[in-house]
Amino acid sequence: MRASNELGPCPRPFKSARYLVLWFTMGLLLVAFLLRVDRVVARVFHVDEYISMLAAQMTAVKGVPVLPSGILYPQGLLTSYLAAPFVWLSSGVQEELLRWPSLLVGMFTVASYYVVARRLFASRAAGFFAMAFAALDMPMILWSSRVRMYALAGLFVLWVLYFAVRGVVYFPRWSAWLAAAVCFLGAAISHSVIVIAVPIWGLAILVTMGLRGERPSAEGMRAGLRQNGPAWVAIIVVMLIALAFGVIGQEAFLTPEQGSGDTPLFDFSALIGKFLSPGVSWQRVDDFVYYFTSEVYAPLALLAIVAALMALVAVVRKRSTPHQLATLCLAFMFLFTIAGLGFLVTSTWRKTRYLFILCQPAFMLLAADGLARLGALAGSWLRVCSRWLSDVGALIGVALIVVVWGSCTWNGLGTRGTGDYDTAFAWVKEQWREGDRVMTVHPSAAYLYLGHVDYYAAGERARVLYDEESEETVDRYVGATLVDSAEALNRVLAESAGHLWFVVDRKRLFHRYDPLFTQQVFAQMDVVHCSSGVLVFLNHRYPRPVPVQPTADIFARFDDLVELEGYSVDLEAMTPDSSVPLVLYWRPLTADVPRPFKVFVQLRNGQDEIVTQADHYIFEGLLSGDVLRDLIGQKEWLRDGVQLTIPNSLPWGRYWLLVGLYDEVTGERVPVRADTSGENAVVLTWFDLL
Repeated sequence: MRASNELGPCPRPFKSARYLVLWFTMGLLLVAFLLRVDRVVARVFHVDEYISMLAAQMTAVKGVPVLPSGILYPQGLLTSYLAAPFVWLSSGVQEELLRWPSLLVGMFTVASYYVVARRLFASRAAGFFAMAFAALDMPMILWSSRVRMYALAGLFVLWVLYFAVRGVVYFPRWSAWLAAAVCFLGAAISHSVIVIAVPIWGLAILVTMGLRGERPSAEGMRAGLRQNGPAWVAIIVVMLIALAFGVIGQEAFLTPEQGSGDTPLFDFSALIGKFLSPGVSWQRVDDFVYYFTSEVYAPLALLAIVAALMALVAVVRKRSTPHQLATLCLAFMFLFTIAGLGFLVTSTWRKTRYLFILCQPAFMLLAADGLARLGALAGSWLRVCSRWLSDVGALIGVALIVVVWGSCTWNGLGTRGTGDYDTAFAWVKEQWREGDRVMTVHPSAAYLYLGHVDYYAAGERARVLYDEESEETVDRYVGATLVDSAEALNRVLAESAGHLWFVVDRKRLFHRYDPLFTQQVFAQMDVVHCSSGVLVFLNHRYPRPVPVQPTADIFARFDDLVELEGYSVDLEAMTPDSSVPLVLYWRPLTADVPRPFKVFVQLRNGQDEIVTQADHYIFEGLLSGDVLRDLIGQKEWLRDGVQLTIPNSLPWGRYWLLVGLYDEVTGERVPVRADTSGENAVVLTWFDLL
């Protein structure tokens, strides 16, 4: 028998690894999908989602996102049109359904990270790592589950980076630049903050071209125009349209007509002032640095630094490749954007959430590249050259990302919202009676769930326009009358014949308004419903504003917690329900109050018997250390309104008012320094009833 030289069938490890890679990729996409669905149904809302929902609703009804106030809402224009069909599919406001466009965009973004990283860095491992980071990144999950424009803008920016870097490093052709310009237009229609990136990224591209050894010349530019003139004209036109939409359209919404006829139709210097405000200080950039060096992003920041340093060393040693230049170009874009946001633009654009659009894509790509470089370095040390072993190594890296870096994402699974503006306004709607009015800090949410809103409680940061018909300043979203001061609030409460509802979240109640406004709310309204962090107030039947300053001085110190320095009471101003308004003027001494203390106010007769008593927590128990700290820093009164009900048939004689603090759990009173009452209390005043 002659031995055969033919080899029998042998295992095909690469084919097995290829299927493993395919299933692993599908599994990662499934994980990304489930994480985003979990957030979609969690009913945890970003406060601005209601604005986008209203814009989508108006787009579905009118064909364009013209708000009830009559002005166009250009921010997130594409998001409004993408969500409009889902409005048609729903009856009423179906928040989860309106979130699906963002979810689908988010899924496409996760897949896009693989494609972009795979092609820019010529590394399958980098593609896997980028996709894993995108799938598990919590901000990406959150923005992919909200009715906002951030997920869509982030997707367009990712592809802008891809085509721009490809045009600089790999294929300097007009087609790449045209694709980048079209994606830039999509980003500008999604969110106007992208216009800030034009000069910044342009500088990064020029620096990268310099490292590549290219020196742009007038002759070369003329030759390019002669060869591909129409294409470059198209690129310029697309960029100008994007800039015009991002700057002029957004500026018109950010600063709508205020009723002054003296302002020019187009003030270029004022327009520039809306964007540029140069200044150099650590305080302008520290939030951005802390964002990317936080506990969650610190590992990715280290990987990004590794990628940038390895690429820089290669270029310095004259070993530059398209991969090295692509990494450096992304690093320049990232660093220059951080610097530009911190040192060049106004506070309007200097917000950490804009990092998600402008910086997050480059950051994630650099981190993926850094991890892939470390993996390749380890493979070279181990002398691993097999492609299938490299794929398996990449999958092990992805598994580590999922288990280790993604742990904080897994910890947030299953959390559910317990209420927000949606449930708060739904409760108000159930209690609604003819003649009622509503005031809120969030007119868009009120319009969505109630169908109208009467007053916009704006505080110091009003988003308003001038209504020529009513000659009033109204909010730009639904046209509700502006209430921007404590005096305006007092007028509205005084004019209210029926119920006046005030719906506001706790954060804005204490941080958006000045202290006097907030204290007037608590003095003349009661908290009647709480929907998680959103409060519903209802006006008193006979509201009385608290005086700005006390009408009588007194001094009493309650331990080291607070001082009582005055009060206001008018015993002649009894309301028809037999209550007398009393205002106590406190000076907080510390924000570190060990536990909440209750205030008691007692009216006693000449026999030291309690005739009537009013016990309450200041601000209905919502007083926090942060609020106390703000009051101390502002040297502002803590005005505490009390409604003291007086019995109808009080006998003649002498009466006196007594005030103190006590722990409701133990009943123990807070000690009063130099107490003269003998019971850790303060005698406010004596009066004779004749």
